[in-house]
Amino acid sequence: MSQYVARDITAAPLKLVVDGEYQLGCFNTPVQQANLLDVKSTGAFPVPRALKFIQLREWQAFQIKNEDYFVMIAIYNAKKISLVQFIVYNLKTKEKVKYEKKCMSWNLSVPDTLYNSSASYTSDDFNIKVEHDLNTHKLDIDVRIEGFEGLPFVEAKFSAVHDTVRYQPMVVCNPFSAEAVMYSHKCLMPVQGSLTLGAQVISFPLSESQLIIDDHKGYYPYVTTYDWVTGLGTTPDHKLIGFNLTNNQVIEQEKYNENCLWLDGQLYPLPPITISRPNGHTDTWHITDSHDMVQLEFTPVTHTSVRVNYFVICSEYEGPYGYYSGYIRKSFGGEKVLIENMFGMGEDFYLRA
Repeated sequence: MSQYVARDITAAPLKLVVDGEYQLGCFNTPVQQANLLDVKSTGAFPVPRALKFIQLREWQAFQIKNEDYFVMIAIYNAKKISLVQFIVYNLKTKEKVKYEKKCMSWNLSVPDTLYNSSASYTSDDFNIKVEHDLNTHKLDIDVRIEGFEGLPFVEAKFSAVHDTVRYQPMVVCNPFSAEAVMYSHKCLMPVQGSLTLGAQVISFPLSESQLIIDDHKGYYPYVTTYDWVTGLGTTPDHKLIGFNLTNNQVIEQEKYNENCLWLDGQLYPLPPITISRPNGHTDTWHITDSHDMVQLEFTPVTHTSVRVNYFVICSEYEGPYGYYSGYIRKSFGGEKVLIENMFGMGEDFYLRA
């Protein structure tokens, strides 16, 4: 087991691109503008802004959980592939209801700031709007889905406490190469709201409900691969706890990664990880690192598998929900934080586009 020195975590710059250059790093405060379109070039030669816009994949995704339900919401715009998603999973009955709609990229809105902005998709049968303003800790989600593919009517309203002083985010501008980066703002916070699903009305009380945001943009490689796992909940003494762990194509991962533990609003950076699945995606996943800081097992209880092959575009997605057990250390050789039957999700993703 090798010694681990935690990567530098600093305050974020105001913008991710200054004078045409990326401001690389890992941060514990939000950026005011994720202006990746302002980079000089995403390749060896100057690239027009319109082409950079097409190259830039961007999304906002939210995992929301109370004692009985897990909700996944996504507004995903990869330009060549764009979709919106709303998934409800009942932890007790193991029933899952999935709403997913592929759409044109110009019908989606994903902003480049979390200050006084909104992300949205609007249509006759599927509507999502997310309003942000970090100045006032605002993160409000409104969803209405009606007459969609014979599925139950949905109306959801959530309001989260996006206070990045009380609840530290994991913000990164990490390189795939000298010309291409990914940005992500992830944060665990309390949330409250209600979800109407058909005839059911499901409450999400502030004292027992959590939300993780992923505000995300990136000039991803033509062939993109990554493993990602996340979990969220509360400790026995009612403190917020969650984690984010990714193994992707970012270079120099000892220096640049988005791996972290959140505990009671504090951020603890973690080293690079690997994920193994010796018996396949529907059996146990093993998540480990080289420094004995992350030792987790993930047991899937429900699974989503998606295959898309349009010749020039190919996608393979494995996305189970399930339970995590094991431990994560706050620091090298330090205190173990036990993870016991924490609910969350994982992804094994491949995209050629």
